[in-house]
Amino acid sequence: MQHLKSKGVRFDLISEGDAVAYLTRNSNYFRLQSYRTGFPKVGEGKRKGQYINLDFKMLVDLSIADMLLRKTLLPLTIDIEHFAKVSLLGAIEAAGEDGYGIVEDFLDANPAVENEIDRGRSSVYIDGLLSRYSRPDFPVWAFVEVISFGVFCHFCRFCAERFSDPSMRSRYYLLMEAKSFRNSCAHNNCILNDLNTNGPAYNWGLEVTQALARVTGVRRSQRRRKMRNRRIGQIVTVLYPHSQLASVGVRRYVARDLNGFLERTNKNLRFYKGAVSVVSTVGFISRVVECWYPLAEKRLSGVLILGG
Repeated sequence: MQHLKSKGVRFDLISEGDAVAYLTRNSNYFRLQSYRTGFPKVGEGKRKGQYINLDFKMLVDLSIADMLLRKTLLPLTIDIEHFAKVSLLGAIEAAGEDGYGIVEDFLDANPAVENEIDRGRSSVYIDGLLSRYSRPDFPVWAFVEVISFGVFCHFCRFCAERFSDPSMRSRYYLLMEAKSFRNSCAHNNCILNDLNTNGPAYNWGLEVTQALARVTGVRRSQRRRKMRNRRIGQIVTVLYPHSQLASVGVRRYVARDLNGFLERTNKNLRFYKGAVSVVSTVGFISRVVECWYPLAEKRLSGVLILGG
């Protein structure tokens, strides 16, 4: 605690004893202190280098918000995989494929995938399905159920090239970002501990860019800054394909979860006065959710968006 105090971290909103108890039961020091990066420091004088307005309680609150973000968005990545499979099977059928040859050709081009499938024969969840099929009689509707999300993404790209479909090729890149974000959630990685927007521009694709341009309340300059952060960009590239692929019922259910998360997070924004990157990121995500996942009975309002 002394190290944090030397950096200007206060214990006004939570006692040092409660802070120690929190670290003992809920988190660890090195993980929690990583959330300091979003807070400004004094530029000169006796307190130069110390945080301007940072209480230990803010670190706790931000870590809780991060945990809730992971728990809220992880199911969306699972939905994306499911509905992307449904969409791809429809595209394969519409292209006149018999459902067997396309799998055979993909496995010929990617022989290592067969080893992955063989390892799945020890799984109690897919061993029954695998026992029914083998090359060359492996139908695509069974194939997509026994491959990993990563292999499925590459199968999507294979189909995009086979059908010369640019929209399918664009979806491949979105799926890869969703897969990366799902892995970060599944491995309990911190997400909100680095909201820096000074990195290089990243090409998220025309579809996402155009969809963001239709989000009201966010200026073009703000969109560009926020999407320079790969973490924020991946949140968007989970929300966007999910909003396009998932069924109406699933989107309605997810809208309640997303808006519930944001209401809880916005409630404590008073903690973060001066921490522009935190406040502006919550505002940015709130506006995106409000646009893509509106609640019929209640809409978020009064969300503050600052530059950052």
